[in-house]
Amino acid sequence: MALSFPRTGGLFTDDFFSPFFGPMGFPDVTREFGRALAPLEGSQQQMALATRGMPVDVVEKENAFEVKADIPGVKKEDIKVTVDKDVLRINVETSQEQKEEKEEEGRKWHRYERSSQFVGRALRMPEGANMDAIRARYDNGVLVLDVPKKEAKKEEAKRIAVA
Repeated sequence: MALSFPRTGGLFTDDFFSPFFGPMGFPDVTREFGRALAPLEGSQQQMALATRGMPVDVVEKENAFEVKADIPGVKKEDIKVTVDKDVLRINVETSQEQKEEKEEEGRKWHRYERSSQFVGRALRMPEGANMDAIRARYDNGVLVLDVPKKEAKKEEAKRIAVA
């Protein structure tokens, strides 16, 4: 037996639960959890980074690969870019500490909150990427990595003497 709720309005309308459900009818837990924690964590940009990850674009140009990562709301000192063989890693780790003390009616209140966030991406770069000559810049929340291509080796025809 299926339950049906009246569409007349009030507590049990079809849209009563809609703030908690996404377009597919399933709960959007990440969004709701992120919205619930936003006042505790700091900036909305940092919360967005933690809940959705780090979007990355890789564009191949004639002489290089360009990697762009959107990481708004962080300081460039919090960004760590490493290379291990053909894997390029971009890690962002931020930490925040908030202290508050107040006295009220003979009571002294202490509140210390600490939070930290870690977001990372690992990209396996193509064989032709020169991982030793990467240049990086960070401007307006976008990290841009220029990865030059290796020089293509020209193979010379080798003559083999027939005996």
